[in-house]
This record gives sequence, C-alpha cells and structure tokens, in this order.
Amino acid sequence: MKVGVLGPRGTYAELAAHSHFGDGAEIVPYPMITDVVQAVERGDVQVGVIPLESLREGSVGEALDALTWIDVKIQAEIVVPVSHSLLGVRGAKLEGITQVLSHPQALAQCREFLRENLPKAELIEMASTAKAAEQVGKLQRANMAAIGPRALADLYGLEVLREGIQSGEVNVTRFLCLAKADGEPTGHDKTSIVFSAVQDRPGVLYEILREFATRNINLTKIESRPSKKVLGDYLFFIDFEGHREDERVKEALNGVKQKTARLKVLGSYPKRF
Repeated sequence: MKVGVLGPRGTYAELAAHSHFGDGAEIVPYPMITDVVQAVERGDVQVGVIPLESLREGSVGEALDALTWIDVKIQAEIVVPVSHSLLGVRGAKLEGITQVLSHPQALAQCREFLRENLPKAELIEMASTAKAAEQVGKLQRANMAAIGPRALADLYGLEVLREGIQSGEVNVTRFLCLAKADGEPTGHDKTSIVFSAVQDRPGVLYEILREFATRNINLTKIESRPSKKVLGDYLFFIDFEGHREDERVKEALNGVKQKTARLKVLGSYPKRF
C-alpha cells in the first residue's frame, strides 16, 4: 500500500502512518500537507496521512483548508504521542544555538523551553519537522538546531542536544487517514463536516446546531475558520459522534443541509478518543 505523508522522511506523519499500517507500508513523502491530499484525490497513493490538530496548539490551518476544497474522505483518525527533541550538528552546544528551525506547531509546543534556554534564538518556520532537520544536516552549521522526533537525528546525521522539550506532561497529535472513501460503520464512530451559513444573522448557528441537540447527537468538536472569500465570512467545522449511515445522523445532516449554503461531509470513521 502506498501511503502519502508530509515529508521528507522522518516526520511525525510518517510515524503515525507506520503505527496505523505497520512497517510494510510504502511511504511516499510530499513537501506540503495540500500535496498529500491532492495525491490521494488523483489516486497517486491509496491513502494519505496528515496532521490535523495537537493537544497543545489546536488545529493545523492548511489541513482544514485542504479538506474543505479537495475531494477526499476521512477514513480513520490516528492519535500519536509526540515528544520533541532539539537536534544539532555533531559537536554543537546548546549555548551556541542562534537559530531554531521547525514546523510552526512544533515551535509553539516548545515555546517554554525556547524562552528559558534560547531566548535570543531566531525561530524559523519550516514545512515540517523533518524538513528542518534535513536543512540543519545539509548546512552543517553549529549555530543551527531543529526541533522534531528523536529519530531524525539518525536520518540526517545530527545529535540530540535535549530530549522531551515540549511543554506539559502530555502531548499528542491527531492525524487523519484520507482516502477516496470513508470508513464502514462500526457502532463506535465519528463524523466530520464543514459548512457555511446561508447568511450572517442572529441565531443561525444555534438553529444549525439544534439539529444535533434535538436528536441527542454529541458534538466532540466545533471551530470556525475564515472562508478566505470575504472578510468576516467563516466556515464551521464540526465533529460529532455517529456514522453518516446512522438514521439519526442522516436526519440531522438533512436538516443542516437545508439551513446552510454549503455542506460537505468530510467522512465517517472509527472513533479513537
């Protein structure tokens, strides 16, 4: 099975893919999250694994945007514990680090460590943690370090300067497995949708959410994101318990469809948390 992931090799997305599919999966890295989703849509890979949200820093905007406009379905969710390490070239010292490279989520998850130990270091955002490690390994500068999984050290010839630098005792990231079709009903499922309201007026969101409340359907997540069409226009993302084939869910989705300008069912899949 070909599995597309955010690359290069060694990202947390690759670790999530291996945890879900085993070591026999053929990993195909892509430079951006959107590239992974488009590869699934084209059929270049059977499935794609992308990060959606972290416990510490919330949702990944690029992932939400890609899910909204690209024709793929969520087939499964994967929850992976995340432990960040500070990685430098061989012989590098913590006190000599002036630049730290990583994905924006990883930098944010390690802000307390960076504030206390490298307060003057320049923080440079990269497309992925693995891309950051690859860059540090390529340039071989003792003043540069990357933040990412410990395994990147072996992949890119780096040393672990510090381990477990993320904030908080618990740090997990939720990944999505994307495919052409979503999951079959299991009796313990979750469904994700995105919609836009017909018009901005008092009570419109309440009317939409009431479709779930009156049917005793539990919402597990709700958030908004700019539609990027008009200032002040938003898309709403909702996760709720149940499968799209369940009768109650069908009724709720039909009610939501009548109250929204656009509704997309992103997929139904086994619930993992």
